[in-house]
Amino acid sequence: FCGESLFLLAIIKTSKLSNVILHQFEGLHKLWDTPFSNVKKSIRDYTIYFLTLTFGICLFYMFNSVQAQQAVLKLNASQKSMMHLMSVIINGISVFVAIILGFLIVYANQFLMKRRHKEMGIYLLLGMEKRQVSKILLIETLLIGVLALIAGLVSGVFLSQGLAMLTAKMFAVQMKEFRFVFSQTAFIQTILYFAIIFIIVMIFNGITISKYKLINLLNSAKKNQKARLKNPILSVILFLISIGILGVAYHLIQKNQMLAVDNDFKISVILGVAGTFLFFFSLSGFLLELAKRSKKFYYNGLNMFVLRQINSKITTTFVSMSMLCLMLFLAISAFATGSGLASSVKTDLEDMTKFDYTFYGVSEKGYQEEQQQKFMKRLDALGLTIEKDAKEILPITIYQNGTFRKCRYKMEPLLKGREKYSDYTKDYVKKLYEIPLTFAKLSEYNKIRKAIGEKELTLKSDEYILNCDYGNLIPIMEKAASDKQKLTLDGKTYKMKYGLQKDTYMVTAAKTDMGTVILNDEIIQSLKIDYSTLYLNINWKGNAQKASKHYNEHLKQMIANSKMKNSPYSATFSKEEVYEQSTGLSTIMTYIAIYIGLVFLITCAAVLALQQLSENADNIEKYQLLSKIGTSQKMINHAIKAQIILYFCLPLSLALIHSYVGIKTAKILISTLGQINITKAAAQSLIIVIVIYIGYMIATYLGSKSMLKEK
Repeated sequence: FCGESLFLLAIIKTSKLSNVILHQFEGLHKLWDTPFSNVKKSIRDYTIYFLTLTFGICLFYMFNSVQAQQAVLKLNASQKSMMHLMSVIINGISVFVAIILGFLIVYANQFLMKRRHKEMGIYLLLGMEKRQVSKILLIETLLIGVLALIAGLVSGVFLSQGLAMLTAKMFAVQMKEFRFVFSQTAFIQTILYFAIIFIIVMIFNGITISKYKLINLLNSAKKNQKARLKNPILSVILFLISIGILGVAYHLIQKNQMLAVDNDFKISVILGVAGTFLFFFSLSGFLLELAKRSKKFYYNGLNMFVLRQINSKITTTFVSMSMLCLMLFLAISAFATGSGLASSVKTDLEDMTKFDYTFYGVSEKGYQEEQQQKFMKRLDALGLTIEKDAKEILPITIYQNGTFRKCRYKMEPLLKGREKYSDYTKDYVKKLYEIPLTFAKLSEYNKIRKAIGEKELTLKSDEYILNCDYGNLIPIMEKAASDKQKLTLDGKTYKMKYGLQKDTYMVTAAKTDMGTVILNDEIIQSLKIDYSTLYLNINWKGNAQKASKHYNEHLKQMIANSKMKNSPYSATFSKEEVYEQSTGLSTIMTYIAIYIGLVFLITCAAVLALQQLSENADNIEKYQLLSKIGTSQKMINHAIKAQIILYFCLPLSLALIHSYVGIKTAKILISTLGQINITKAAAQSLIIVIVIYIGYMIATYLGSKSMLKEK
């Protein structure tokens, strides 16, 4: 009995939990006192967890409050529709975001529990039941959760006011007035989602504690990590194999260019994931073996100690390291491609809206002037007098023979032998050989050019003009124009006149002309034509926006009342609609990219920080030993700093390589909507990543130093 009493007294005197333990002996079972005391004493352990949680809640509220911003913005019906669409998409993504943040919270909670194994063991040793320990942790989790929820919601409510101003700028609209916006829906949604997450965490904690054994809790700090790969030569071989696998994955995705979900795409994704896991599985052994080759570097200062520490950590956490690398890749790619796609949508707006209004239709009979006249008379009878309201009426018809692979006139002569001039792969350009070549009448084309301020062009009977505004094919078509490529149609050869023309001859949301041949009118009439795409461009007198709105409203009513049956035109596009839809689409893409990118980024940085704090907490005795053998505090701090930087940068380095390949490949797909400044988008993304990363690295370093100083 005396021996046990002395043992307990020694624990009480040496433990930082002495006050809590004495309260237990005195019978003061105040469960609320213990959690508050523990949180206060472990504030440094909770800092990164608390800040990450607050940041996540703040983001969650901000982006889910988008719908409420309509109250302060001057939006028309089309813009309100885009805002509603954005709100629906963000709400859907929020479920995924909540799952990601839920995993982060569970993981962080595991770290905090691991840090307190010895403390929980002492509680049990002093006679507490597991049920009581579970209650203490439950109250602590609830306390931290409530504080983070309050801080996150308050921050989110205030920062969302700035988001409203950003939304107004991106939609190119004015604010009615500056008014404080509060979204009750987003507020309740945030509380509900995070309440569910914390309930799951508390249940998880209870189950975990029930499985703990006292001896394991008291000796958890003495457990050694199991090395999964001990042979250094095998590590080098596997590392080289992982590089080869990733190389094949990069080759396949560049070959596929993300233009189809085919076997190349699927295999590249599988190999990319497998190569990433194998890379980190073998990385630590490879780095250690590489460092050993340079004895001057290996034995300099504490390099050997740092490398051994990194080797031990990566070997046992290669799965989480691989997952973090892939999440960083998705975060960087989301930032770059999302913001780049948003800017590309706006890039060509001026070219795509050179007219006020365009009627659009498709016919299998070809275009005839009688159809246009009948259409005008029909609208006159219905109260829409286009000829009186319009300053200019500019029809143009684009003709083609047959469909893909089943056409008489193909694009092959213009593309063949010039594949290398496109960003597309050679194989993909060859597939475009079978696309139908389209044609337009010179007279209609010249009227369009005159209306947009361009010089009218002339042709002889054996000449043609080539027009193309499709970004990925322009370099090939420019080469075809410089080569004066000849075309043979129905046995007659035509030579190209002028250089490549890049006119967009209708109001449209995207440039889609892959190659149109302009010929004299009589030659067009002699060609075998199966399909015609009809465009009727209008420039209004007076207020163009008002006129377009008037026609839109009346035409919708007529379509609803079936008064537009058998019309040669089936759709309309106005300049205002294209601008509104483009800015709306741009805003949606930007918000989604920022939302997903930030959540993934803070999740990765937080997990890396928690892993390093856990590692440094477990290795305090090693640092104490270094101090005892004469290592200066400066060298120890330098070793901690080097270890943190190296540990943070390893997954980021591979993620940047993945992102470079992914963004470069995605650029080709994105460029179908417009030209993207990929360098600017990537630079902006990198700055955001570095700022957040450095913030977490500094917090991890200060936390590690603080733990070491305390001991």
